[in-house]
Amino acid sequence: MNQTGAQPPAGTQAIRRALGILRLLMDEDGELPLSAIARKLDLTPGTTHRVVRALSVDGLVTHNPRTDSYHLGPGAILLGQAAQRVHGLQLALPVIQRINADTGESVNITIREGTESVVLLRAQSTLPLRFEQHPGARFPLYATASGKAMLANSLDAEAYLAGLPEQLPALTSHTLATRDDLALELAETRDRGYSIDNEENVAGVRCVGAGVLDERGLARAAVVIQVPTVRLPEDRVAELGALAIDAAKEIAPFLPPDRLTRY
Repeated sequence: MNQTGAQPPAGTQAIRRALGILRLLMDEDGELPLSAIARKLDLTPGTTHRVVRALSVDGLVTHNPRTDSYHLGPGAILLGQAAQRVHGLQLALPVIQRINADTGESVNITIREGTESVVLLRAQSTLPLRFEQHPGARFPLYATASGKAMLANSLDAEAYLAGLPEQLPALTSHTLATRDDLALELAETRDRGYSIDNEENVAGVRCVGAGVLDERGLARAAVVIQVPTVRLPEDRVAELGALAIDAAKEIAPFLPPDRLTRY
């Protein structure tokens, strides 16, 4: 039952299982056998087989008979492409590709889902030293340039801060130590127009981000430039910050309001 005591709609469990399998395969670089899917999602082999078979009917999941494993199918590609059109991401992609080409660095478009920043679109650096990432990757808001850029331009920053422990969980030795440190950083982000992640989420990676703002000045998404710390000295941060701000402004008209960020 849900919190109101009402029974969930019929079919809810099956839908959640199907979505769980799709999310699991989305996070995999390759493919998974049925046994691994069942184990990772705590499902029985029989249930897993039934759900996977149903997803295979429309091509959302495809079976590789050579390895007897499963991966996302062409139906998932078509679904993702349709979602990109609906959310304006196909128009935003050339913008981050241009920044990627001009700087040589990786560029993301991210959204907020609750307390996490989620990568929607990525232009990957081709330089030998780079941070590998993929769409769908999730990170806590407090330790990322994307999260700070969205929080600094949100209606619930105070509520988010109040829900954090006073001592923030450390992801690296550079993660901000306290809730008050984060509050100060959000104020600085609003003042300068861009956010900074100084190896706070991943050691050796420094990021600069800017919120993609709607007409109210609230962030619907963020543009983030990711750079190995050895290629991002302090005197280059402002330069990339300006690029992120300009890109966010250019992308803003493409992203429909009230569709992306989920608080």
